[in-house]
Amino acid sequence: MTASSDRLLRRTLWANAILSVGSGALLAALADPFAAMATQVPLQVLGLDLALVLELLGLGFVAFGAVCGWVASRPDMPLGWARAIFVLDASWVAISAVILMLPASWTLTGIAGIVVIALVVADLAILEYLGLRRIGSAH
Repeated sequence: MTASSDRLLRRTLWANAILSVGSGALLAALADPFAAMATQVPLQVLGLDLALVLELLGLGFVAFGAVCGWVASRPDMPLGWARAIFVLDASWVAISAVILMLPASWTLTGIAGIVVIALVVADLAILEYLGLRRIGSAH
C-alpha cells in the first residue's frame, strides 16, 4: 500500500474519529436536553429512558472514534478494521432509516437530528468505501 493509495481512507478515518469523539462527548454531556427535544412524550428504548440511551450512545461514539483514530494512525493501516468501520457506518445509516419508521412521537428537531447525522455518516461511509476500493486497486 502506498501513501497515495491510502490517503483518502486515512483522512476519512481521521475525520470520522474527530466527529465521533466530538459528537459523542456532546451527546453524552447533553443527553437529557437532547432527549427532551427529540420526542413529544417521554420515550423508552428496551426499558431505558431515551436520555440514558443517548448518553450510552454518546460514550459508544467516543470509543468508536478512538478506534477510528487508532486505525488511521497505524503506519500499516489494518484494513480489516477499516472495513469493519465502513460496515458499522453503513449499518448506522440503515438503522437510522428504520428508527424513523418506528412508531414514536419524534419532534421535527428529533427527525432532523437523526437525518442530519445519518447523512454525515453516509458521506463518511462513501468516502471509506472509495478509499478501500482505491487501496484494493493499488494491489
